[in-house]
Amino acid sequence: MPGATPAAAAAAAAAASLALSPGTARPVRHFINLSNGAEALALLESAGVPPAQVAFMRLQSSHCEAQDYAGVLANLDHNLLMHLALGYECRVYDFGSRGYDWEAEEGELERRYVPRAVWWGLEWTRYALTRMWKLPHEETPLLRGYNVEANFDKQLLTLTKPLKKRIKYYRNHLAPDLDAVRLHGYYAATDLDGNKDAYREMLLAHATRSAASEAEAADPEAF
Repeated sequence: MPGATPAAAAAAAAAASLALSPGTARPVRHFINLSNGAEALALLESAGVPPAQVAFMRLQSSHCEAQDYAGVLANLDHNLLMHLALGYECRVYDFGSRGYDWEAEEGELERRYVPRAVWWGLEWTRYALTRMWKLPHEETPLLRGYNVEANFDKQLLTLTKPLKKRIKYYRNHLAPDLDAVRLHGYYAATDLDGNKDAYREMLLAHATRSAASEAEAADPEAF
């Protein structure tokens, strides 16, 4: 399951990235995949991630379930695409409601709640961007352990010209030393699947924290 990490490690990873000195690591942006990903907001806050480093996106599981390759790419957030092109490590957080048996160490099966948007959507997105941005292609795309490179290449040929143009636009802004699409997923089992009111409260609380943080950082004399 390339690029997917349990959300329990998300806070530690975020805290570690904040502790690094400038220039020792790629800059990081954290993306909440709506709606279930809102459950990660508290984790990121507890890790000390500034609200300004948190953004939102919507990679829909329904597109992944339908194997709508074009739909996934068409709905990629422009903010996400620009940060990836500029060389940022973009961490996507989502919480799954369906458990799947994944092969763990020594061939044992382990039940994990990895959202399809993470194990399917991000894998396809990474590969498509790598190819369309003409970056070095080294890692073989895998879906649940199966090599899907031939199928992904076939799907790239079916994309419409407007969609290709939308993605290729960011090739004009690639960081000079960019050698990979740094897109990684973090996941956990959801406790609130479908609870729109709970997610709304989480998002409103984040907005309040963000506004307070911006107010503290504002310097009236700079305007």
